[in-house]
Amino acid sequence: MMSALEKSSLHQQRTLAARRQDYAEVEEIDAKLAAAAVNDTATRRSDSQDKLAVVNERNRKANMEAVRQAELAEAERKREERKRAALAMKAANADGDARVKSMPKTRLVTC
Repeated sequence: MMSALEKSSLHQQRTLAARRQDYAEVEEIDAKLAAAAVNDTATRRSDSQDKLAVVNERNRKANMEAVRQAELAEAERKREERKRAALAMKAANADGDARVKSMPKTRLVTC
């Protein structure tokens, strides 16, 4: 990886070589600049990919934990719901007179 100062120096050398019409040196400096650009691009890309990989891994773990917590909360809610339903059934069955009252139907008999 080439520093900005080195790149600037190479650009100045290239400009001077072009003014002197030393095309061999211009091509040599162009090759160095191109190689530096390729290395910088590859380094930046891998750095950004590494950062994205770290962020993705962190998000994946956070999502897994959130799902686990939601499943535990749902299981607890269902357990409490079943518990309340069982208590309601027990209370309803404990008192035999607590049944639903019904009105007897009578038929009118006509003769």
